[in-house]
Formats: sequence, structure tokens, C-alpha cells
Amino acid sequence: MSITHPSGQSRQPGRPDPLMIRLTRTAAALASRAVPGLSAGVLERLFTTPRRYAVQPHEADRMADARTGHLELAEGLRIPLYRWGNGPTVLLIHGMSGRGSQMAGFAAPLAAAGFSVVAFDAPGHGAAPGKRFSLPEYAQVVLQVAGHLGPLAGVVAHSVGAAAMTLALSEGAETGRLVYFAPPEDMEGHLFRVARFLGFSTRVAGRTQRRLETRLGVPMEALRGRNIARTMTRPLLVFHDRGDGIVPFSDGATLIRHWPGARLVATEGLGHARILRDAEALDRTVRFLAGRQSGQGTIGSEDVAA
Repeated sequence: MSITHPSGQSRQPGRPDPLMIRLTRTAAALASRAVPGLSAGVLERLFTTPRRYAVQPHEADRMADARTGHLELAEGLRIPLYRWGNGPTVLLIHGMSGRGSQMAGFAAPLAAAGFSVVAFDAPGHGAAPGKRFSLPEYAQVVLQVAGHLGPLAGVVAHSVGAAAMTLALSEGAETGRLVYFAPPEDMEGHLFRVARFLGFSTRVAGRTQRRLETRLGVPMEALRGRNIARTMTRPLLVFHDRGDGIVPFSDGATLIRHWPGARLVATEGLGHARILRDAEALDRTVRFLAGRQSGQGTIGSEDVAA
């Protein structure tokens, strides 16, 4: 797991051990008091630098049948695209520090249902070039991928990938139905949670927020999912675990309250990552995108209407 932008894996090779985390927090706390400006720059870099992880064995098996191509982005970066099946297109969007292969479990069942399924590695992730990344930049990548593929029949997005899709919708992306897993709704809140986890002070987190807003040219409040959701008309189904330690359950609940007609499936015991591999969630995703299910029902908990 990346300290700053977890990909959804509850444990990953290379995860810092508890002693390293304690030392990092102590150093961050001391630096926050002594050099708050420098600390804000460090936190900004940590917050916008994804970590790369190797493809896991179960992902490699699913990627074996993918047809691989590439897309040249406007920024000059060339990212890989992975495709399965034929038919109306469903786009799979991974989270921060994730990769296209992390979403590959959706490929076979969606292809069997008659869809063409496409995943990709965003810049700085998987096999794609790049180093630093942010939500507005991710939304621009999603816009370009969606534009390249043509109008989408549907989207399945995880974590920050879901937030990027919501922002891309507000900027003209075209799609049919949407399924989100653990979508963050409040990136400002996420920044402050990351700062606390790493040991940085609230003051440093605030300075980091201002640095990011200046560099990206957009206030974090404008990126809030609830503000965009009010204008949305596309059907949305959200899966979110009550015990998600990365993106709070309240984020998913807030998003569906403001998205007309959206539904939230509240799960138990699946966390931020295993929820992507849950058989029932996968089945309901396929049914929803195929228009055969409204999203009602439960996976270890209750369904919540907007």
C-alpha cells in the first residue's frame, strides 16, 4: 500500500514496516514545526506521486487474454490500453497507485455479457510513463481515453479513478451507466487525512492545499463530488465498504445523496481492495451495466437509496 495514495491492496510488497512509519511521522512532525514551507512541498510531492506495484499473479492470468494497444495523449505520453471482447465499450478505471490489471477481474464477465472491455494504465502507473499525478490531470486523461474509444456504454471505476470520472463527466465525457467502487468525494479531506497519517501538521496540510490549488489552477472545493453530482443524470451504482480504511464510507454515502437516482451498496469486511474481487459485486456490476438490475439487494449489508 502506498502511504499517500493506496492502490487498494491491503498489503503490498514493499510496504513500510511499523518502525519506518513511526520514524516518518516523527520526522514529519518535527519538520512541520521547524520548516513548514519546506514540509508543505514535501507533502505535495508525496500526495501527487503514485507508487508502482508489480502485477499480481491473479491479475497476470486475467491479462493473458487482453489485446494490448497504445494511446498517445495530448501531453506527449504514450499509455497502454488493454481490450477484451467485442461490442459496446465499457471502460475500467483504476485508482491512484493502481494499474489496469487491477481491474481485469471485470473483463471476462463483461465480455461474456457482450461488451468490449477496455482498461488502461494512467501516466505514472503500471507500464505507463510519468511520475506525478493529480485528480484534475487524471480527469483529462479519462476525457482523452473516453474520446478515443467513442461514446461509452458504461464505466467501472475504483477509488480516485471514480472521482476522475465524475470530474470528466462535468467536462463533457460521454457514457451510459456507471459503477463506482469506494469513490472519494472530498479530496481536501483526503489530503488532510494523508497529512495526519504521515505526521504532518494541519497547518502544513493547509499550505499544501494552497500550493496544489495554485499549481493546478482549481480550488479543491470545485472538485467535490457532491457539487458535480447534483447535475448528473446517468444511472450510478456505488459499492463501498463500511470498514474502508482508505476512503471513508461517508464519502460514498455523500456522493449518492447528491446524485439523482444513485444507489449505494454498503458492504462489510471487503475493505478498499477485496471489494473489487467480490463475486457478488462483480455479478451485480455486470447486471447493472447490461440493464438487467436496478442495483437493489445487498452484499453483507444494506442497499441505500439516494
